[in-house]
Amino acid sequence: MRKILLLFPLSILIYSCAPKPYYVKPTEWKTPESIDSVIKSYSKDLTGWKFFIDPGHGGQDRRNIGIKKRVVEADVNLKVALYLRDFLTRAGAIVFMSREKDTTVSLQDRVRMATESGADIFISIHHNAQPGDPNTYYASTWYHAIEGDPRFHPCNRDIARYIQRDLAFALRISGSLASFDGTMSDYIVYPKQGFYVLRNATMPAVLVECTFFTNEYEERRLSIDEFNKIEAWGIFKGLAKYIMAGIPKIEILSDTILTTTKPTLILKVTDKSGIDKQSITIKVDSVMIPKDFITAVENKNFALILFTPNFNLTYGEHTIDVIVRNKNGNHSFPFKRKIYITNKKLTQP
Repeated sequence: MRKILLLFPLSILIYSCAPKPYYVKPTEWKTPESIDSVIKSYSKDLTGWKFFIDPGHGGQDRRNIGIKKRVVEADVNLKVALYLRDFLTRAGAIVFMSREKDTTVSLQDRVRMATESGADIFISIHHNAQPGDPNTYYASTWYHAIEGDPRFHPCNRDIARYIQRDLAFALRISGSLASFDGTMSDYIVYPKQGFYVLRNATMPAVLVECTFFTNEYEERRLSIDEFNKIEAWGIFKGLAKYIMAGIPKIEILSDTILTTTKPTLILKVTDKSGIDKQSITIKVDSVMIPKDFITAVENKNFALILFTPNFNLTYGEHTIDVIVRNKNGNHSFPFKRKIYITNKKLTQP
């Protein structure tokens, strides 16, 4: 009995000396009213936007467990995703989810559901692991492919950068030293393939690895519900600031059925901050159109872009691929349109 009594105070001493999970509440969280005020300030820009949130793993996939078995990644992913959904919906956005409880959802179904939802942006929520290295932890946000690869689109990296900045700040941790700004290409993990959900997403998409559950200190924080809410707050603010910075919207004003093999085509780009004329990139059937063959005329809230291919198009179908960046640094979403060159005379209806 004496041995037990001696051990009891010792166990209390050991527990009290263990590192306590530390985190900083966002400054906007002083009162419920101040939280509402921040969310409301973003509603003008977020209202009507559609987001698909994908909490990774779950159901039969619960193998990723914290170093001290305090958390299961699938559960933490879901908690963060549900909080993110609540912040976005309160700001007027429309949110779809791949799962809202602990169920099994295949990678194929996650992509299919996202496509069928008609969402504007796809966000997959995860937490990272570094087996054999319990000291590593950082926040990272991933986009698909690398510059120069035909599957790379800069708008995905734009979204990743905004999320990464606010997420890392909210959690008070750094990004990976493998990247200047904490954003990462999924080709680092799977060269020339990337993550399945990013490779197959039909809309702009990112994957967030909030922090590491294989680090004991971070695992302790991840086991706290309020900290999960802070994770979601960081992602939410990053998305909101990204949308506020504007995304150039491209329309084609020209006819898409043409009778000349060297047509002049007209595009309209709408953006409140204006466009960076030097950023305009136009390809026809993957062939880059030289800058000398592109003219941009700016108006107050939009610009007209006129371009003529520097080569004759053959009769049949052709694909136009356009990328434009606004003056805040955000690129347009993927814009690809078909045009048709015919040798038949067009008649008015």
